[in-house]
Amino acid sequence: MIRFPNIRVEYDIRDEECCVPALTIQPLVENAIRHGVRSRKEGIVKVAAYREGNEHLIVIEDNGTGFTDLLAKSEDVTHIGIKNVRERLEQMCNGTMTIDSKPDEGTRVVLRIPASKETNK
Repeated sequence: MIRFPNIRVEYDIRDEECCVPALTIQPLVENAIRHGVRSRKEGIVKVAAYREGNEHLIVIEDNGTGFTDLLAKSEDVTHIGIKNVRERLEQMCNGTMTIDSKPDEGTRVVLRIPASKETNK
């Protein structure tokens, strides 16, 4: 907040039972700030966690600059953070990540992690 006074981060945490692999949420929030809202006069990054059926959902969204589908699907080295998060989710907890972005509107990243059958969480 001191470094970027024009950016506000909002939290809506309704599910605290999910185990998330380390370095999963942080890079996504950093991307939202660095590539999305940093240039906005009033940037907003929202982080939400909730349960939907047998899945834990974590949503990171911003009102930033957004990008096209073509850019999101490229295998460019600049997307290594997103690639690493996706692989970490798939390998460590059988989770998925989807990205929806619209130029000049913002980006929404949804992480879906199956609830553990052993712990019923």
